[in-house]
Amino acid sequence: MLSILRRNAGSWAIKIILSFIALTFIWWGVGTYSERDRNVAATVGGETITMNELSGAVANLEKSYREVYGAAFTPEMAKTLDLKKQAMDSLVQRKILLAEAAKMGLSATDEEVQREIAAVPAFQQGGQFRDELYRSVLSYNRVTPAEFEATKRVEITMKKVKDLVVAGALVPETEAKELFRVASRKVRLLVVSADPGKGKADAPTEGEILAKYEQGKERFRTPARVKLVVAAFTPDRFGREVTPSEAEIKAFHETNSDRFRTEERRLVSRIVLPFGKKDRDAVRKKAEETLVKASKGKAEFDALAKASARGKNGEAWLSRKDAGTALSEPLFQAAVDTVVGPIELPGSFVLARVNRIRFPEALPLSQVRDLVIEQIRHEKGKDLAVVKAYEALPKATAGKSVKATAALSGVPVVETGWVGAEGAPGLPSALVQDALLLPSGEVAPVKTVGDAHYLFQVTAKEDSRVPPLSQVRDKVVAEVARGKKAAAARTALEQVLAASNTAAELEANARNAGLSSSLTAWFAPLSEPLPEAIAGADDLRKALSALSTTAPVSRKVYQGREGNLLGVAYSGEQLPSDTEWKIKKDSLLEGVAQQKQRVILEAFLSDRIKSVKVEIHPEALK
Repeated sequence: MLSILRRNAGSWAIKIILSFIALTFIWWGVGTYSERDRNVAATVGGETITMNELSGAVANLEKSYREVYGAAFTPEMAKTLDLKKQAMDSLVQRKILLAEAAKMGLSATDEEVQREIAAVPAFQQGGQFRDELYRSVLSYNRVTPAEFEATKRVEITMKKVKDLVVAGALVPETEAKELFRVASRKVRLLVVSADPGKGKADAPTEGEILAKYEQGKERFRTPARVKLVVAAFTPDRFGREVTPSEAEIKAFHETNSDRFRTEERRLVSRIVLPFGKKDRDAVRKKAEETLVKASKGKAEFDALAKASARGKNGEAWLSRKDAGTALSEPLFQAAVDTVVGPIELPGSFVLARVNRIRFPEALPLSQVRDLVIEQIRHEKGKDLAVVKAYEALPKATAGKSVKATAALSGVPVVETGWVGAEGAPGLPSALVQDALLLPSGEVAPVKTVGDAHYLFQVTAKEDSRVPPLSQVRDKVVAEVARGKKAAAARTALEQVLAASNTAAELEANARNAGLSSSLTAWFAPLSEPLPEAIAGADDLRKALSALSTTAPVSRKVYQGREGNLLGVAYSGEQLPSDTEWKIKKDSLLEGVAQQKQRVILEAFLSDRIKSVKVEIHPEALK
């Protein structure tokens, strides 16, 4: 470590190591492999990015995301985030920024590196930097002080370049105040609603009915469907007739001993700490503190268990199933005299101690005789089911009757009603899909699904077809009627909107037209959810900024959540007060400045990427 910092040595706690944020090492390892491995992933100007650099950056990104999201960081999320592209973009930007630093003569001094490292909380104890703690944390993360300081020096240099680039990102107070006013402005709307099912329209004419049918007849197409006779040749059906000999029973038990073993069980003591919605975090902290004490020995664990005894705090033998999904994994990986936890279960945190282990043992034949016979019958039944099914197939084909052939084999049949692509209860979907491809009367080849073998025949079939108008007339008439009513309701609402120039006029005109109207609560169009009356009309939000005292009525008809047609008018607004502005001014100025800085930096990097030759090998991002 730098000499000035090394003089500040002191004691340290292991928990600081465990809390050291992975982002500290986000660039760790980047740039250290170029001489060892020249497998190039990309080139930026005259500089190369190796595959090892890319792999290291991806691994660091993934580690950071895992620490932030925990179990919520799934492979699907990783795929969506496209970590390789993120890492490559960062590496390219890093090369560009360091090149700019070299042009500007920027670098980090020893004093700056010292200050940065000393300010890292993971290296402090009691608010003071501790060299022993610093070294221990780095050692835990397998990083030498020299390597870490070099990485920190690069970070500081890059920050200097960024600071220079965004130095001009100033935000005038007037600009920020106007943004605050627009974002915080609240409005109230008059909402007029027209029910498309209650529009006044004439009954559908024959021409309209016929036109509707011709325009959308494919919507009335019925799918192909079949009627089937199905015989299932199953192990259970043929296995029940098997009577294994004593020798077979003995031999099966001996050669399949792994099937007849006891489950692993563990003698477990538990400490259960219940929590409610309000004290979850406090109880977790208490559980973590209890874990330290409970791990000292069985006597200490039992004493703590007794002190907090509620419900299942006693000692019990548990199988994996008994323990439950959340508890079984850590519990059955732990050694004897080990405490696991705290494990969160619904409504409680659990600490569990493994006191003894009963490993699986082979069960004697006398205890599992019935199970052995059952499995022999199942195994032989599988073989017989195959043989019988394939023996029956040519007979059913020749006789053109699955039903008669199945009866000879003693296999019951199922005769279905009409079955479509949606399938039928009790039949494999794959069987039905095959049946839809066969002509009526045909006996299909044996269909094997799992251990069952199906012999089936199509007894009737209807191909997909468009029914004539006479068969779907009621549906077509209903569609035409709904369409005419909806069009009439839309026309009525459009006329009301066109005749209104203020919210008051719109309310009066809506009442005269028999349309309902209501006022929304006050809401901020840019930052708050839409009120219930207009919820679902997402395209409406875009138009709200255009409504004002000079143009209060929107001429557009919107679709509401329940299918209703909506018209809206500006009824009033509430602007934020000067007091609100004063309270939020500093944070808003900072937020707007940061946004401007991001935009300027992105524009700078984009411009440099255009002027610097950047070549990314396609294989690198696969």
